Amino acid sequence: MRKLPPEDLNEKGIIRWMRFLGGKNREDFEDMAKKDEYIEEAYNELKKLSHDEQMRMEYELRQKAIRDHNMMMKTVRKHGYESGYEAGEKHGYEAGEKHGYEMGERLAMKKVIDKLMGEGRTIEETAELLGLEPKMVEEISKAD
Repeated sequence: MRKLPPEDLNEKGIIRWMRFLGGKNREDFEDMAKKDEYIEEAYNELKKLSHDEQMRMEYELRQKAIRDHNMMMKTVRKHGYESGYEAGEKHGYEAGEKHGYEMGERLAMKKVIDKLMGEGRTIEETAELLGLEPKMVEEISKAD
Protein backbone atom coordinates (compact mmCIF):
# COMPACT_ATOMS: atom_id res chain seq x y z
CA MET A 1 0.00 0.00 0.00
CA ARG A 2 1.05 3.56 -0.59
CA LYS A 3 2.05 5.93 2.20
CA LEU A 4 -0.42 8.54 3.38
CA PRO A 5 0.12 12.09 2.12
CA PRO A 6 1.12 14.69 4.74
CA GLU A 7 -2.32 16.34 4.63
CA ASP A 8 -3.90 13.12 5.96
CA LEU A 9 -1.57 13.00 8.95
CA ASN A 10 -3.78 15.28 11.00
CA GLU A 11 -6.42 14.69 13.62
CA LYS A 12 -9.25 14.30 11.08
CA GLY A 13 -7.25 11.81 9.00
CA ILE A 14 -6.33 9.76 12.06
CA ILE A 15 -9.95 9.70 13.23
CA ARG A 16 -11.04 8.44 9.79
CA TRP A 17 -8.53 5.60 10.06
CA MET A 18 -9.66 4.80 13.60
CA ARG A 19 -13.25 4.57 12.36
CA PHE A 20 -12.13 2.34 9.49
CA LEU A 21 -10.18 0.03 11.79
CA GLY A 22 -13.12 -0.10 14.18
CA GLY A 23 -15.66 -0.86 11.42
CA LYS A 24 -18.26 -3.44 12.36
CA ASN A 25 -19.73 -4.49 9.04
CA ARG A 26 -19.18 -4.44 5.30
CA GLU A 27 -21.43 -1.39 4.76
CA ASP A 28 -19.31 0.72 7.14
CA PHE A 29 -16.14 -0.25 5.29
CA GLU A 30 -17.66 0.43 1.87
CA ASP A 31 -18.97 3.86 2.93
CA MET A 32 -15.55 4.89 4.23
CA ALA A 33 -13.81 3.48 1.14
CA LYS A 34 -15.98 5.69 -1.12
CA LYS A 35 -14.82 8.81 0.73
CA ASP A 36 -11.05 8.19 0.78
CA GLU A 37 -8.80 6.59 -1.83
CA TYR A 38 -6.31 5.37 0.79
CA ILE A 39 -9.02 3.74 2.86
CA GLU A 40 -10.39 2.24 -0.36
CA GLU A 41 -6.99 0.70 -1.06
CA ALA A 42 -6.81 -0.70 2.47
CA TYR A 43 -10.37 -2.02 2.18
CA ASN A 44 -9.55 -3.78 -1.10
CA GLU A 45 -6.55 -5.46 0.54
CA LEU A 46 -8.73 -6.49 3.46
CA LYS A 47 -11.28 -8.01 1.06
CA LYS A 48 -8.56 -9.98 -0.74
CA LEU A 49 -7.26 -11.40 2.51
CA SER A 50 -10.65 -12.25 3.94
CA HIS A 51 -11.79 -13.98 0.72
CA ASP A 52 -8.86 -16.34 0.62
CA GLU A 53 -9.91 -18.89 3.26
CA GLN A 54 -6.77 -20.99 2.79
CA MET A 55 -4.50 -17.97 3.26
CA ARG A 56 -6.34 -16.97 6.42
CA MET A 57 -6.16 -20.51 7.83
CA GLU A 58 -2.43 -20.69 7.11
CA TYR A 59 -1.92 -17.34 8.81
CA GLU A 60 -3.89 -18.46 11.87
CA LEU A 61 -1.93 -21.73 12.05
CA ARG A 62 1.37 -19.84 11.82
CA GLN A 63 0.25 -17.50 14.60
CA LYS A 64 -0.78 -20.46 16.77
CA ALA A 65 2.55 -22.22 16.16
CA ILE A 66 4.42 -19.05 17.13
CA ARG A 67 2.35 -18.67 20.32
CA ASP A 68 2.85 -22.34 21.22
CA HIS A 69 6.58 -22.12 20.61
CA ASN A 70 6.89 -18.97 22.69
CA MET A 71 4.94 -20.55 25.55
CA MET A 72 7.13 -23.66 25.50
CA MET A 73 10.29 -21.57 25.51
CA LYS A 74 8.93 -19.51 28.40
CA THR A 75 8.17 -22.72 30.30
CA VAL A 76 11.66 -24.07 29.64
CA ARG A 77 13.26 -20.85 30.88
CA LYS A 78 11.02 -20.70 33.94
CA HIS A 79 11.47 -24.31 35.03
CA GLY A 80 15.01 -24.96 33.86
CA TYR A 81 16.40 -27.38 31.34
CA GLU A 82 14.89 -30.50 32.92
CA SER A 83 11.43 -29.52 31.66
CA GLY A 84 9.91 -28.58 28.35
CA TYR A 85 11.58 -29.68 25.13
CA GLU A 86 14.91 -30.84 26.52
CA ALA A 87 13.39 -33.16 29.12
CA GLY A 88 11.19 -34.69 26.42
CA GLU A 89 14.14 -35.05 24.08
CA LYS A 90 16.27 -36.61 26.83
CA HIS A 91 13.51 -39.04 27.80
CA GLY A 92 12.81 -39.89 24.16
CA TYR A 93 16.50 -40.44 23.47
CA GLU A 94 16.91 -42.71 26.49
CA ALA A 95 13.80 -44.72 25.62
CA GLY A 96 14.96 -45.06 22.01
CA GLU A 97 18.44 -46.08 23.10
CA LYS A 98 17.04 -48.74 25.44
CA HIS A 99 14.69 -50.06 22.75
CA GLY A 100 17.52 -50.16 20.21
CA TYR A 101 19.77 -52.02 22.62
CA GLU A 102 17.04 -54.60 23.34
CA MET A 103 16.33 -55.06 19.63
CA GLY A 104 20.02 -55.50 18.87
CA GLU A 105 20.43 -58.01 21.69
CA ARG A 106 17.41 -59.98 20.47
CA LEU A 107 18.66 -59.94 16.86
CA ALA A 108 22.08 -61.23 17.93
CA MET A 109 20.43 -63.95 20.01
CA LYS A 110 18.28 -64.97 17.01
CA LYS A 111 21.39 -65.32 14.84
CA VAL A 112 23.05 -67.56 17.42
CA ILE A 113 19.89 -69.65 17.85
CA ASP A 114 19.44 -69.99 14.08
CA LYS A 115 23.07 -71.08 13.72
CA LEU A 116 22.86 -73.66 16.51
CA MET A 117 19.55 -75.05 15.28
CA GLY A 118 20.85 -75.01 11.71
CA GLU A 119 23.61 -77.32 12.89
CA GLY A 120 20.93 -79.80 13.97
CA ARG A 121 20.56 -78.96 17.67
CA THR A 122 17.13 -79.24 19.25
CA ILE A 123 15.33 -76.38 21.00
CA GLU A 124 16.16 -77.98 24.37
CA GLU A 125 19.86 -78.35 23.54
CA THR A 126 20.05 -74.77 22.25
CA ALA A 127 18.27 -73.47 25.35
CA GLU A 128 20.67 -75.33 27.63
CA LEU A 129 23.74 -74.05 25.78
CA LEU A 130 22.50 -70.43 25.98
CA GLY A 131 21.07 -70.63 29.49
CA LEU A 132 17.53 -69.85 28.33
CA GLU A 133 14.13 -71.45 28.71
CA PRO A 134 13.14 -73.61 25.72
CA LYS A 135 9.99 -71.51 25.27
CA MET A 136 12.13 -68.36 24.89
CA VAL A 137 14.38 -70.06 22.32
CA GLU A 138 11.31 -71.12 20.35
CA GLU A 139 9.85 -67.58 20.40
CA ILE A 140 13.11 -66.01 19.28
CA SER A 141 13.67 -68.55 16.52
CA LYS A 142 10.17 -67.89 15.10
CA ALA A 143 10.53 -64.08 15.17
CA ASP A 144 11.12 -62.26 11.88
